[in-house]
Parts: sequence; C-alpha cells; structure tokens
Amino acid sequence: MKSLKFFFLVIILSSCTQSLTTSATSVGNYVTSAFGLGVSIKSDPRSPGLYIDDKISENLITAKIIKNDYRQFFINVKVIDGTAFLSGKVEQAEDKLKITKIAWETSGIKAVKNDIVIIDQTSFKQRAKDALIASQLYVALLVNKNIGSSNYNFDVINGKVYIYGMASDKNEFDEVIKEVKLIPNVEEVVSSIILATDLTRQHYL
Repeated sequence: MKSLKFFFLVIILSSCTQSLTTSATSVGNYVTSAFGLGVSIKSDPRSPGLYIDDKISENLITAKIIKNDYRQFFINVKVIDGTAFLSGKVEQAEDKLKITKIAWETSGIKAVKNDIVIIDQTSFKQRAKDALIASQLYVALLVNKNIGSSNYNFDVINGKVYIYGMASDKNEFDEVIKEVKLIPNVEEVVSSIILATDLTRQHYL
C-alpha cells in the first residue's frame, strides 16, 4: 500500500508543477479552478500519506464532475484532511445538489462544504467587480512573504471572498484574512482555512 501511495506521489507532484505554471500566467483560480491551485509538498504541512489521500479524492471528484458534463472552469474543488471544499458557479440549483452528492460519495471524503452559487444570481457588472477583486487578491497573497500562497484557493462571488486552504499557524491565518480585507469592494470573507496543528491525521504514513 505504501509503495502504491509513493507511486501516486510522483504523479501528483508532476501535475502540481504543471498547475502552478499554468496559474502563474492566469488571473486568480478561474482557468485551473476545477483542479484547484497546486500545492507545493515543501510548504504543505500535511504528511505525505495524508497529502496523497486528499489529492486522490480531489482528483476523483474533479473527474466525476467533468464526466457529468459540468464546465470545468465553473467549479473549484479542494480536499483538505478529508473535507471537500466546493466553490464556483452553476446554472441551476439542481446542479449544486448533484455536485454535493458527487463529493459525498467519493472515497476518502468525510465532510463537504459547498459554497457554489447559482450563476443567474450574479449580474455581469458584479462579475466584473469580482474578477478585479480576485486579481488583486491573487497578487496580494503571492507577494506576501509571510503567506504560503500555493496552499490557498479562493473564489470571489457577489463581493464575497470564499477562501480555503492551510495555514502553518495562527499568524499566517491572520495575515491572509488581513490581505483579503484590505482589498476594496470586498463585502464579506468566508474563511475555511485549516491550521496545520488541527489536522486530524498528522502522523499518517
């Protein structure tokens, strides 16, 4: 079993490198959002076994979503410590429920947090504002040396910033929230950031 997980680790590391390269040339998480922003093993506080388990679950959810004909760039999937975080936009309420069901039924998932919104609820003008907020936040997290920016994903919908990921400690968590609140036109911050010390399977593998 351990050798199998290390095999997955090699594959995942290759995909993360490609994801990070793609993200560096795009704004926010919109182009690669179905797969999420890649996480560097060096800065990721999870143990190798937990990281691999989460990444496998994350990729399984993404594959199921694509198989069900949901447009890739609408949905953002992140799995941390067995919890699936979903955000983005869908056209109908039924789609949101179906994606929640997909996540729940995926191996390794013990909880689902669904922040997906219905696309008809967001005006074109608001989407433009959201895109500007997202681009500013992307840069802010990237240039702040006290933040491991590759450990976070976010979506901006109707002025609300949905951000999730892992902070190495409370100081980094506070720094991330501060950067979000400094951006103009942010109405609310919906944080699902997990502290490394709160991971339930710290010593796995």
